[in-house]
Amino acid sequence: MYDHTRPINDGDLKKAKTFYDIVCWGGLLIVLLPVGIANIILGYMMGDSPCTLCWGQRQQMAYIGVVALFMVRYGFKPKYLATMLVMAALGLYSSFRHLGNHAARDVGQGFGLDVFGIHTQMWAEIVFWCVVMLFGLACFLAPRVDALLAEMKGKPWRPLTAFYKWSFGIVAFIVASNCFQALWSTGVPPNWGQGDPVRFSFNPKYVIWDDSSWKGMWGGINFLGRRDVKDPDFAYAPNAKKLGITFDNDAAKSPVVLNGQMKVVQSREIQGIDKPINMISEVRGQYFVASKYDFWVLDDGLKPVVSAAIDPWFSANVLDIVGITEYQEDAFVIMGMNKSLLRARLNPNADDVKGWANFTAGRTQVEAVGGLGRARIDTERAKYSYIHSSATDGRYIFTASLPDNKNKKTFVISKALMADWMLSGEFVPAADLKDGRTLGELYVTGMVYEDGKLYAVSKNFNTLIVIDIAREEVTAAYGLPAELTDIRGLVKKGDRFEIVDHNKIVTLSLQ
Repeated sequence: MYDHTRPINDGDLKKAKTFYDIVCWGGLLIVLLPVGIANIILGYMMGDSPCTLCWGQRQQMAYIGVVALFMVRYGFKPKYLATMLVMAALGLYSSFRHLGNHAARDVGQGFGLDVFGIHTQMWAEIVFWCVVMLFGLACFLAPRVDALLAEMKGKPWRPLTAFYKWSFGIVAFIVASNCFQALWSTGVPPNWGQGDPVRFSFNPKYVIWDDSSWKGMWGGINFLGRRDVKDPDFAYAPNAKKLGITFDNDAAKSPVVLNGQMKVVQSREIQGIDKPINMISEVRGQYFVASKYDFWVLDDGLKPVVSAAIDPWFSANVLDIVGITEYQEDAFVIMGMNKSLLRARLNPNADDVKGWANFTAGRTQVEAVGGLGRARIDTERAKYSYIHSSATDGRYIFTASLPDNKNKKTFVISKALMADWMLSGEFVPAADLKDGRTLGELYVTGMVYEDGKLYAVSKNFNTLIVIDIAREEVTAAYGLPAELTDIRGLVKKGDRFEIVDHNKIVTLSLQ
């Protein structure tokens, strides 16, 4: 700790000069290395042309370097240090935003040129973290603040040494060169660069000036972007308004051409459960029903014989139960709307302590299997979609995407190998559709597998579709009665189907 009551001596002034030299080196190197190499070597020599985000990151690096030289010339001022930290924060956000587009790609895939196997967007992230660390270290090792001011000897600026002059000149040249490259390759305003630029060329006929990125720019700020997907519509939490969906129970308005109509054969009330039931499935002859994080096993009288609840939040978060399917010989998979899952089995002698990690209720009746029991399924075409159903053939588990506030056109079937929960395939089924309609209009709330086919029931338009997995197409579609206003879950028993509608198990058959 410095004693600020003692006079400033020559040692303090020497430390102050050394601090300014370090700051000068920092400002020079951040412009000379990442910005200079990207501009001259990668740009002019190798043809790399920055995208819009790349240009933003280059600018932020240049600002940091220039402000560092301002400090070298005009002395230590809090606003200079603050500006460098703000630019570093913006740079970290920009590079993280850029990196997020490409970080999860397969090995060898990326964007633009790479240096030592690392693409430029990752180098930007590294550079900005280095800025935070190195300038933080410089301040930690800095001399007394009053020594930094005293070193200026009361003058409005510090004298330029030969090293400072060279540093200022190099930085000015690199900044000017980047300005030229930016104007040459991206154009004057309102042009501002391309998301997917072509390689750099000095030949004007290969240069593209583009201002299309302005389109939609002022459509509203949303930091979640494509991930701003509203929660699905549940029996216990209707969400049609936020999803922008108007549910219609008239099967005649279905987007698919119907092959027949189903009728209600029987309707039975579920007993002893006062929460809205959101799904039903049959596992080894037993009914499983669920509402949000609670699930029950029913007896033949439709009364609960097992009552439990999962803990959704810890490790892999399993949000809102939408499917329960068979797993191995005696277990089952609890599927969440976010394609995370919990493997479990019924056990009347389950250990309450071991069950604490996964269950908030019923820990003496059910237990996790497979270590912690949790896993996630990463999809591609359905990455930005929630689900409301799952089905299994014993080897794979299948999910169906839901329409939402962002996408109401695409309908994706995904399948994952249950041995490792890795994505094994996805497809958009072909179908006999009415003019101008899409399968994405369906809202699949229940699904079951049998003999190479997926049977999926939609709450919207009260439609049951049959999907041939091998052919990747809808081979049949049937309408359900309009009196069913909240279809959830699906069970298939021979030529009959069962769904839940307002806590009633409804049995259906073809007319």
